[in-house]
Amino acid sequence: MAEIVHVPLDNGRAYDIHIGAGLLARVGEIVKGVARSNRVVIVSQPPITKHYRQAVADSLSDAGFDVDAVLFPAGERYKNLRTLESLYGRLYNLHPAIDRKTLLVALGGGVVGDVVGFLAATYLRGLDYVQIPTTLLAMVDSSVGGKTGIDYQAGKNLVGAFHQPRAVIADTDALATLPRRHLASGLAEIIKYGVIRDAEVLQKASRGIDFLRRGDQETTAFLVRRSCEIKADVVTKDEYETTGLRAILNFGHTIGHAVESATQYRRYKHGEAIAIGMVSAALIGEKVGATPPGTVLFDIRTACLTAGLPCDLPGDVSDDDLIALLGRDKKAENGVAKFVLARAIGDVVTGVTVDERAIRAGLAIHRANYSAPKGSKS
Repeated sequence: MAEIVHVPLDNGRAYDIHIGAGLLARVGEIVKGVARSNRVVIVSQPPITKHYRQAVADSLSDAGFDVDAVLFPAGERYKNLRTLESLYGRLYNLHPAIDRKTLLVALGGGVVGDVVGFLAATYLRGLDYVQIPTTLLAMVDSSVGGKTGIDYQAGKNLVGAFHQPRAVIADTDALATLPRRHLASGLAEIIKYGVIRDAEVLQKASRGIDFLRRGDQETTAFLVRRSCEIKADVVTKDEYETTGLRAILNFGHTIGHAVESATQYRRYKHGEAIAIGMVSAALIGEKVGATPPGTVLFDIRTACLTAGLPCDLPGDVSDDDLIALLGRDKKAENGVAKFVLARAIGDVVTGVTVDERAIRAGLAIHRANYSAPKGSKS
């Protein structure tokens, strides 16, 4: 039986996150409740369509929808303007032509959701879309909240828009097809939710890889649902990042995004980089007195290592490289990075300006105690 997390927004807007096993067979039924026409375009990537496209297309067709599909290459490096322009062209050339009531379906992981969300936000000045996340990370993070976008030059998600989906459909059966590394990447975001809001989530996430690998649907549903509840609560209160509350969702992302960018988005899964960033954030927090020594760092690092996530900074990326990228982070102000730091498990402070000396001190401790040798790639 599916669980539903409701996301109420202002001006009467709202959408539901559907969570449970076997939901791909019900996509047509769910979409029927939110679509404004019978025209649907599935946007996905080749590796994903092999597993899920037919089931989704059949369910939509059975519900009376006319279904088209367009694909773009897999990988973070394709999350760019060139891909977006190509997708504009693919939509433009569909016959019969689509209109503003056409619904896009983002079928895939975080890259698909981000790109398709931005495509929907900008094509014809705005189309409705539904998120069907097929990775753990997308289910608990990128499919929820309406942040869409693409990477630009060295910056992650520098070009984007807020554009909420009409629904999110998270079929937990899809997780059975994921390699261990992809599951671990998703667990990093769940660990983050535990650190910022819920100690029970952190405790279960630290053992989550075992639950996920053996198909424990009850624990899997709990981790996905609770993560979505936490994010939905934050998004409801600060949809457009105007109050500062939504920034708590960026814990670990300041250094994490710099690590991704410095390694050209080719070496780390997103969650792996965030795991590294959370360890750095705990150490930097200790240096500036925001984070109590030892306990928070121990809990974060233990959870990440148990999940099979890296905690070490890449040895072939210098502190100078990382600090230069921090100034270009989308959360930076006047070229100065803003950090989210943990005061305790379940309690974080946002918008902390950390001077370069403290950042370097935290990174130095990270490298000295938790990192691979200088020059190595891990």
